Amino acid sequence: MTNTQEHATWGELLHSAVHTPGKILAAYTAFHNYSFGNALLALEQCISRKIEPGPLNSYKGWLALKRQVRKGEKGLCLCMPVTYKKRLTSDAPAEPAEERHDEMRQCFVFRNCWFVLAQTEGETHYEQAIPGFDLDAALQTLNITRTPFDEINGNVQGFAHQRGIAVSPIAQLPLKTALHEIAHVVLGHTTSQRFVDLEHMDRNIREVEAESVAFICCESLGLPGAEAARGYIQHWLRGAKEIPNQSAARIFSAAQTILRAGSSKEDRQ
Repeated sequence: MTNTQEHATWGELLHSAVHTPGKILAAYTAFHNYSFGNALLALEQCISRKIEPGPLNSYKGWLALKRQVRKGEKGLCLCMPVTYKKRLTSDAPAEPAEERHDEMRQCFVFRNCWFVLAQTEGETHYEQAIPGFDLDAALQTLNITRTPFDEINGNVQGFAHQRGIAVSPIAQLPLKTALHEIAHVVLGHTTSQRFVDLEHMDRNIREVEAESVAFICCESLGLPGAEAARGYIQHWLRGAKEIPNQSAARIFSAAQTILRAGSSKEDRQ
């Protein structure tokens, strides 16, 4: 993610989370208001610096909450978007200044601007509630419907088509399967074809993306199915086959979208 490689890539962070039981849960519990990539990045820094993970905020953010960052504390480094103007150029004759056009663009940079609760002090007590999850609320928010399960293959656990999902009535892990199928939709896998998931899936990158999202959601919420998902993902990652950074970023974003969709309106704020 940086030219100097001072920070783990999204792919490396996902790889570490898959191979370390409980890491996703710890990151989500402490930093659920942040993207999964940044949450894992913050957790790695807390572990290496022996800082207790917990609510995260900027220096000004803590001041607004009437807490002060302790003197000498070093901020945690996270990835943040920066918007800037790009002057549009052309071969046409120079235009008057008032007629020139700028294009707004966005890039991502790393900044040491965040501090966890353990790095602050103050009389004001601060707690951060962990959001719950409602599958029906998530489906409604994401505009995804349940469709009849009509596969005759007994090994099929579920499928996704366009903006509909179906889960086998005898699925071994129905909630994990539902999260997997929702992930297909959120990731844009179902726009042109129907995805049917077998008990033994092949090594298709789209299947791995969806299973990784299901793993993150199950691990974050402490639901059954994380171990089953981890086993498959670890098998696919064996040797040189690692999830590319672009896919890892998509996985983190989709998982965050699903979890936020299933939380209450108060939790989303």
